[in-house]
Amino acid sequence: MLALAAGYLDGLALLYLGGAFASVVGGNLVLAGVAAVADRAHLAGAVLATGVYAATVVAARRVAPARCGVAALAALCALTGGWAAAHHDPRGVVQMPLLALASIACGLLAPRRMDWRPLLAVPVGAAGAVLLLDRAAWLGPLPAVALVAVAVVVPAGPEAGWTPYSDGNGDGAHRRTRPASTP
Repeated sequence: MLALAAGYLDGLALLYLGGAFASVVGGNLVLAGVAAVADRAHLAGAVLATGVYAATVVAARRVAPARCGVAALAALCALTGGWAAAHHDPRGVVQMPLLALASIACGLLAPRRMDWRPLLAVPVGAAGAVLLLDRAAWLGPLPAVALVAVAVVVPAGPEAGWTPYSDGNGDGAHRRTRPASTP
């Protein structure tokens, strides 16, 4: 669910927030390289998104994963407010702060361990952004807000107490645990 939200935010950022990705560092580095030589229009967005995302990922490692989920939700709510204030068409000076908020949210939601399976949801989320925002730009980041809110609130596994951010042991690890067997 979080990868779906990240893909959606990347699609939103690419289409509406200056042509950079909110979380795809490799894509932004390519954009920065091309922009430095050929088309400087995307340089600022690519550099900003890469720096903010990387700094947020590093800082988030010092924070409990559950708090990162709540902080990401707060960043997405601020992004939604900015989107509404820009009348669903962020241009000019509004784009960079909104791109930074999207990158902060994605950095807070970045997995602490790499697992390729959720990555399959990223292009689906990006396609959803294109399809939804083309028809209803007023939605802005609301679908990502809903996905993250559900992931933060609803347990994601069959084991009692397991959420995307904790296994219930208090150490913040992202692993599933087997329920204790009863004799």
